[in-house]
Amino acid sequence: MSIDRLKSVVEQINGRIPATRGRGEEATKQALILPLLSALGYDIWNPAEVCPEYEADFAIRKGGQKEKVDLAILSDGSPLIFVEVKTIDEALDGHEGQLARYFNADRNVCLAILSNGIDYRFFTDTGDPNVMDKSPFHGMRLDAADPGLDILARFHKSVFSPEAIREFATELIYLSRMVKLLRKELDLRDKDPSEELVRWILGAEKMYEGRVTANVVERFAPISKNALTIVLREIVRRSLAALDKGVSEPEEGADDSEVETTPESELVPGAEREGHVKQADTEEGKESESGTRIVTTDDELECFAIIKSQFDTSDLSQLKMYDSASRQDVPVELAYKDTTGYFGIYLNRPSCWAMRIVMGGRKPWVGFNIDPEAAQELVPTDLRVLKPNAWAPFRVAIPGPDSLRTLSRLNLAAMRKVIDDRKGSRPET
Repeated sequence: MSIDRLKSVVEQINGRIPATRGRGEEATKQALILPLLSALGYDIWNPAEVCPEYEADFAIRKGGQKEKVDLAILSDGSPLIFVEVKTIDEALDGHEGQLARYFNADRNVCLAILSNGIDYRFFTDTGDPNVMDKSPFHGMRLDAADPGLDILARFHKSVFSPEAIREFATELIYLSRMVKLLRKELDLRDKDPSEELVRWILGAEKMYEGRVTANVVERFAPISKNALTIVLREIVRRSLAALDKGVSEPEEGADDSEVETTPESELVPGAEREGHVKQADTEEGKESESGTRIVTTDDELECFAIIKSQFDTSDLSQLKMYDSASRQDVPVELAYKDTTGYFGIYLNRPSCWAMRIVMGGRKPWVGFNIDPEAAQELVPTDLRVLKPNAWAPFRVAIPGPDSLRTLSRLNLAAMRKVIDDRKGSRPET
């Protein structure tokens, strides 16, 4: 799960690229793709886990033979990930349809990967369930200066979660769309604001009394531009002032004694603040094209791996919890959601959170969504309880991820409470 381990393997793979060209699909698979899957924790020598030429009951057959997926990653005999391999010399455009047929034919699959060993495209079903999205939610090139290894680490076997993948994919897709829209609307250096934006401004309560016609929009466009310019400048000034101070403003209700200062070079712009500013790794934390600076660190992934192991070996993994969307009980699934302020662990949906973890800064802690009196009895004597804050009603200081092993009783209690709370939300019949 170490980023350094992934980086080392990627460097080895890139060194094999010249010798792999012109040698076909099997060479691409053996020299470039399987080593990466191995680095992600999957046993490539065990066909019960990484199955080559996976044969499934797909609707479309060729020459009377069943179609086969190049690689399928299995869990308990069911496929979770399909990998369609193309030769290193082949472009990936136009091959999404084949992968979609495989994905849509098996309800257990939650991630589809299309790759030629260098270029990787990741697909899931953020729209209709069990229908692969037309566009990938993430793409990467192993030969790029920054291939995005922090994102790749999310697919490691020890932390892989179908729900977390879908949540992350949805966040990436819509974040990118919103950033593009806001850039288009708010970058007014050489233009007036769009008619839609002006109408939205004038339509606000107590803004303009009267019908907003085309002439009104034309009249108010330069006024709106001036107003937006003033506001954006104020935001920039406040951000620069915060950077000069080396600390962001704490949220209301935060414990001032817990507020930590962070060097200016390590501040994440726009980070939420609760006694902690999430730090960006100097190499992996570069701002992406979508504008996000959320960095999932090795420590955070290790925390999730520890919690997931405790969950998987407990009776909780066999339980069901009420889902208000489908109005029925569904299997419990552990997942995580990273934010600019904390690393959250939840069951089935982000609002059903059990733990929130802050690993950066001087005082790492884990917070629990549980009654403080009940939680107090489950804390080992060698760990210190912190004051509650706006993010968690009960917090424990932890020197590092390993402390979560000694907190196993509290971890499981917090997850069980989420399940019990969902039972209480079931409507009476």
